[in-house]
Formats: sequence, structure tokens, C-alpha cells
Amino acid sequence: MNLRAIQEKRPYLGKEDRRKSLLNAAAELVEEAGWGVLNMSALADRAGVSRQLVYQHFPNLESLLGAAAWAIFTDTMQGTALAITSNPNDIKLAIRSAVFVSLDMPVGKGDALWQLIAGSGLNSPELETIRLGIRGVILKLWVPTMRKAKGLDQAAATGLVWMVILSFWGIRQLIRDGVVSREQGIAQFDALLDRLI
Repeated sequence: MNLRAIQEKRPYLGKEDRRKSLLNAAAELVEEAGWGVLNMSALADRAGVSRQLVYQHFPNLESLLGAAAWAIFTDTMQGTALAITSNPNDIKLAIRSAVFVSLDMPVGKGDALWQLIAGSGLNSPELETIRLGIRGVILKLWVPTMRKAKGLDQAAATGLVWMVILSFWGIRQLIRDGVVSREQGIAQFDALLDRLI
């Protein structure tokens, strides 16, 4: 336990509130330093609790990584689903609406999601399994809409959706790194969408 936790008594939280608090601390760690730093000890230190308490909520590293990944991904997933349902007859508008969900998130959160989506720097079988699950959710959200909009079969729609997803995240990284401005990145992504869709 860190010095701050020893000096300050942690407040009592119910089981669900404590789990949410731990997931917030886990997300902070990942957003600051990547997935490789998240483990039981690091989470206990960040949250100012004992490792035993962390293990009460997450029995192993796999469950902690999975819960943290889904906690980070949930807002984006919900925003994307809303973009799709709000624009059922215009796939380009749905995609453009979903783009802002991800562009407007904090940089660290976006970086953590990019690592999961692209599989970059994960070096963990647990995170690879989570990455595939997140990809499955993304495809489940977008492929039916793409099939309907473009009259494509499952394989063609899946390929097109994944190309668009990776293109967006690539532009997001260029914006993040200051290679292009936000306006330039959005304009380039829009031009790509106009060609692809």
C-alpha cells in the first residue's frame, strides 16, 4: 500500500462502488502508461487498497484486464451504437457521427483503445483474447448496417468495415501526434469515406 493510503483512511464503499472505483483506477493506469503496467500490485497502489481487496473483485489478472478493457470500451461502444441507430439510412453520416465519439475522448483512453483494436504492444494472451472480443463487438455493430447500405455479402462488408475502422484510427493517431490538424484529419477521412462508400 502506498504512503498516501496509509495516511488517509479509505472510505467505505459498497461492493459495486468499490469495483467501479478499482476499474477507474485501472483505466487511469492504462491510459497513462499502457496495458503492460496493469497488474494487481499496481492497481492496489493506485487505488490505495490492499492486493487482497483487489483479488476480492478480480480473482486473476485475466479478469482484471477484461473488466478494465470493457470499462474503457463501453462508452465508445454505446456512442457508436447511438450513431448507427440515429442514422439508420445513411451509413456515411453514421460513421461520421461515430468518429466524433472517438476523436473527442481523452488522449490516454483513445491510446488504450487503439492498442486493443490494433493489437499493438499487447504481448499478452489475455489481451489478445479481449482484442478479438472487442473486434467482434465492433463488427457486430457495423457489418449489418454496411451490408444493408451497400448490398454486400458478409465477407465483403466485414472487410470494408474493418478497413474504415483502421483508417479512422490511423487518422486519429496522426491528429494525436500533431502530424495533421483535427480539421485536416477529418477532411481526409471524409474524402476516404466518399471514395470507399
